[in-house]
Order: sequence, then structure tokens, then C-alpha cells
Amino acid sequence: MNQFAGVVTSATESIASALNTQTKGAAIVVYNPLAIAREDVVEAHIGFASLPKAVRVTGPDGKDVPAQVSGGIGGEARVLFVAKVPPAGYAVYDVQPATTSAPSTLKVSASSLENARYAVKIDPNGDITSINDKLIGKELLSAPIRMMTTYDNPSQYPAWNIDWDQASAPPRTIVGGPAQIRVVENGPARVALEIEREVEGSTFIQRVRLASGGSEARVEFDTTLQWKSLGTLLKATFPLTVANPLATYDLGWGAVERTTNTPKLYEVPAQQWADITDPDGTYGVAVLNDCKYGWDKPADQTLRLTLLHTPVTGPESYTDQATQDIGRHRLLYAVCGHKGDWRSAVPWEAARMNQPLLAFQAPMHEGPLGKTFSLVSLDTPQVAVRAIKKAELTDEVIIRLVETAGRPAQDVHVSFCGGLLGAREVNGSEQPVGPAAIEDGDLVADFTPYQPRTFAVKLTAPPARLEAPVSRPLPLALDLDVVSADNEQKGGDFDGSGHAIPAELWPPAIVSEGIQFALGSRAAGTKNALACTGQQIALPQGTHQHLYLLAAAAGPDDVKAAFLVDDRPVDLTIQSWTGLVGQWDSRVVGGQVVEDLSRIAPAFLKRDPIAWVGTHRHDKDGKNEPYVFCYLFKYRIEVPKNAATLTLPKNDRLRIFAATLVTNPNDDTRPAQWLYD
Repeated sequence: MNQFAGVVTSATESIASALNTQTKGAAIVVYNPLAIAREDVVEAHIGFASLPKAVRVTGPDGKDVPAQVSGGIGGEARVLFVAKVPPAGYAVYDVQPATTSAPSTLKVSASSLENARYAVKIDPNGDITSINDKLIGKELLSAPIRMMTTYDNPSQYPAWNIDWDQASAPPRTIVGGPAQIRVVENGPARVALEIEREVEGSTFIQRVRLASGGSEARVEFDTTLQWKSLGTLLKATFPLTVANPLATYDLGWGAVERTTNTPKLYEVPAQQWADITDPDGTYGVAVLNDCKYGWDKPADQTLRLTLLHTPVTGPESYTDQATQDIGRHRLLYAVCGHKGDWRSAVPWEAARMNQPLLAFQAPMHEGPLGKTFSLVSLDTPQVAVRAIKKAELTDEVIIRLVETAGRPAQDVHVSFCGGLLGAREVNGSEQPVGPAAIEDGDLVADFTPYQPRTFAVKLTAPPARLEAPVSRPLPLALDLDVVSADNEQKGGDFDGSGHAIPAELWPPAIVSEGIQFALGSRAAGTKNALACTGQQIALPQGTHQHLYLLAAAAGPDDVKAAFLVDDRPVDLTIQSWTGLVGQWDSRVVGGQVVEDLSRIAPAFLKRDPIAWVGTHRHDKDGKNEPYVFCYLFKYRIEVPKNAATLTLPKNDRLRIFAATLVTNPNDDTRPAQWLYD
């Protein structure tokens, strides 16, 4: 997740450098990772001199869009606004502080929410009792949406199995009142109610949300759970007004129909959605989901989504599973009504919820790409782009497509930001399959139901050419050997205990987001790291902007470090070279699984940019320590014009592996939200 966030940021930085980001306020570049044009709510954390009460947001066309401030810390405001973004593309929005909010068409109170599409009612227990689809004039619910628990004691394999007698039993507990209900979002972009309840020692906090614009088509449940209930299975239950013996479940690259539960088939897998549509095919209701994949259908008009599974312990070898899922969880699901069957809207609604719009803040400048830019688009929503990548062995671009509706698709046109010089079909390993058709600069193809097809395309000259980063590696007086070969006794020593980076993994150089680092040799006995003892490194004169370091700290703890650029202090915290960079609430404490729930280690994330990962570590005898990962991290230091020296900290626990001066016109754009959680 850390590395993928870096890839997304680096790619957006490059495109943003060629966009026209001239704005009156903060320039926010919004990225759409889906190859469909879309309108959705985007969240951005934006710095202001003082926290504004409201904001005015204008789009690439100069028109105002629904926007609001929804809290903030210090001078950084959490801004929500509705953005339209082209397929697999970018759009520039202008965010300015304002004294008053624009009028809102959304409504919210302690017992209801309403937008242009839905009217939602909540009872004092915190249950959603009604979702009225105003567009079609239908009620979605036959009874309240509820979370409920059942006794969870599988006869075998408790971590995996859910037994029929328990899955079909009446609920042990229904998560109900008394509920604390409060309005937490109220503006023209989105409204939300927060509902907090406690049952059997566990805490349930749900934010029920309705939005304006394209996001209005779904009712979202942003759910945080503090789970402490042993021997318990938790499900969300959706009693609907539509009824059908069959439901349709998303399989990622297709869909499958399954019946209402039977003793032989009840808990079933699905990816981003499940749907019940009336047998006449005129109307249906889908449940969308972003991270839970077990479903069942206890009645013709009821869907259930399995949220948590903490079974009673079985045989002694399964004792650790008695506390699985204990701790904090955050998940998102939604309800979506639709005309016709699931094909009319459901896959793309689920995709939009799972891949939200991403916001980045960019410096202001002119750009040849204008204020919107699209990489690729299709002339039908029936076919989806699943991947775009550089070819492994050629200068072509690989694009992977799939038919999503289970029906033939003829004469599908795929357009790129430039024209095509050539195209051919390849398989998943990029081996040749056959020729491909081009018409008027578009790739054209037919698809059978659910068919995936992959093409290698050669693009014409691009609409704009970007400047690549220019790297100037600096020579370092390396003085440590931290790399060892397999079974090499008394080899490299990273941390004073004989642990070392495996030589078989050590590369001669690392390229991270276009920045080049030259590394020391991995040969036995050679030096490949520098221990920091206050050394001075000369900085040659030039047009470089930044100094990038590859670094890590020896030992289990991160290290605070004070660098000097000439006389200017630069304070960094250098992350440890090994150990976990993140984990969820953990039952493993001090190497042992704990049964006392009060001792569970809390979740954490370390966000320093990872430039290189080693999949294992060596001990003092060169033996492999599998799954003990090791890392090199990338740190950026601003270099003023004519700076002459970098002085390293006086801390020999710090290891520097490479230093590179960089001129990069593309690295001043930053994420305006967390890219992973």
C-alpha cells in the first residue's frame, strides 16, 4: 500500500506538471482511476492561513460546484466537493475560502436524510427503517436494516467454517438502542448522521451518508466497529421489498446467480456487490461492499453480509482463533436501487465506491494539457478497463479489458489520448495472440460474455512531452558492510548483532519514482553503507532542487535525526530497517498470542516512503530468516540555491546507502488525502 501510494502520487505529479493549474485559491487536481466519466464527492485536506467556515469551489469550466467544510485541524480544512472527472483522467478544481456556504438541496435531521434520489428514515434505535427511491417511487426496505449476531461454534476448522445450524438460527442479539444519534455532515455536497450503539461489550459507530451529484444513487454506511464479542458471528441484514429465489453475486470478472440458502449452499463468496431483482426484471436493489466477501440469502427478499467472525475455540490447535477479528474495524457498504436488472447500474456504482476520486494539491502554473485530461476512454460502459501498463519487453502499452454484463459486445471502440500507430492482441503473459483492428485511431474489438482481452498498442506522439527527473548521484565514503551472502559466516552486519541484508536481493542501483540511486557492491567484504558520525558531504553547484537520501535506522526503533544544509537544520525521523511498517490490532504480543483482550497491541502505520523491500533477512551465519522483511526508505531534503554542504547527524545507528541530487519539475504535487488507511 505504501509503495502503490507512491506510484499513484508520482504518476499524478507528472500529469499535474503539464495541466493548467492557474487558480485563485488552492489548485486541487482530482484523479479518476476508472475508465468512465464520473461525478462523485471528493475529499481534500487543504491548508489555509486560518480555518474557513465555508469554501467556494469552481470546476474546470469555471462553474461553482456543491462544496462544504467538514471540520479540520489548525489551518488545514477537510473539504468535500462534487467533482466531474473524465475517464482515467484528471480535472483541476479551484478551492477558495468563503464566508457563507452555497444553498443546499440536501436535508438532514436526527431522524432522516434526503437528497434528490432517496428519502431515508432512522428510528430512535438507530435502525434504517425506510429508504424511499423518489426517482422511481418505490420503497426499498420491507423491514429495518440491522446488524445482528448469532452463536459461532463451528464443528471443525473454526477460522473458516460457518455451520448451517448456526447460520440458519434466529439471531442471538440485534444491535439496537439506545442509540446516540447526531448530525456530523450538513452541506450541499453531503449530509451524514452518526449512530453510536453498544451491544455485548462491542461498540458500533455508523455514519449514514447521502450525497449530491453522481454519488446520490447510493445510501452509504461508513462503519467503525470496536469488536470484543467472543464466540460471535456478526452480519448486516438487508430485508428488501423485491423478492426472487435467485440473487446475483459479483465475481470480479463476471457474475453468478445463486439460490436462497439451502443446507448445502448458504455462505457464498462475492466481491463488490450482490443484487436481488424482481423476476420481471423491472426493478432491483443491490448491496455494495468495499472489503467483506461472505454473503448469504436466508429468504427470497433478504441479503446478508458477513462482517465479523470470532468463533468459539475448537481443538487445542485452534485456540488462537478464539480471538480472531477482535479489535478495531472500518468498513463501507451501501444500498442502491435501480431500474431494470443489475446490469443497468450496479457494477459501476460498486466500482465508484471501491475506487473513489483522489485529490492532490498542486502548485499553480500554466500547462499544455489544459484543465482536464483523459488517458483512455470507451464508447460503452459494457466493457471495463482492468489494467493499463508499460509492456515488459517493448515500448508498447498494455491494456486489459473485460466484458462486464454477461452479453456479447460488438464493435467496441477504445480511444487513447493520442492516436495509435499499431495494435496487436496478446495474452496475460504478453505473448502474441494475433492482430488487432484500428479504425480512425481507435482500437476496435468484439467481446463474448465476460471475455477478457489484452492488447499491446503503440501510441502516436503524445499531446505533451514532460521533462523527466534528472538525477546526480553523489559519491559517499561508505564505511560499513551490511550485506551477506547465503551461509556466509561473519559477513555483513547491519545492526551490531550480525543481521544483514541478503546479497542475493541487493541490486546495483535503485530507481524509485524516476529518481536514480547508485548502491555499493554486494561482494563479500565490500562497503555498502555509511554510518552517520557528523560527516560533511560536498554539494556541487547546479540547478538541482532536492537531495534524496536512501536511509534506514539500525535496531528496532526509529531514530530522530538532525541534518544540516549549510547552517540550516533539517529534522527527520529515520525509520527502522526491519520489523513491521504497519499492522491492524494484533493478538500477538511479545511473540505470544494473548487471550486477555485488554492486552491486544493497537494498530499502527508507518508512512515513510519505501524505496526497496527485502523479503527476508540473514542472521549472523548467513541463514535466511523468512518473512523478516528489511527496507530502504527515501527521504527528501530541500536544497537552497548555492548550498555547499550537507552535514550528517552524529548517530551511528543511522545508515545512509545513497544520496542523489535531483532536478524534477514534477515533484511539487502532494496528496490532499490519505491514499491508504
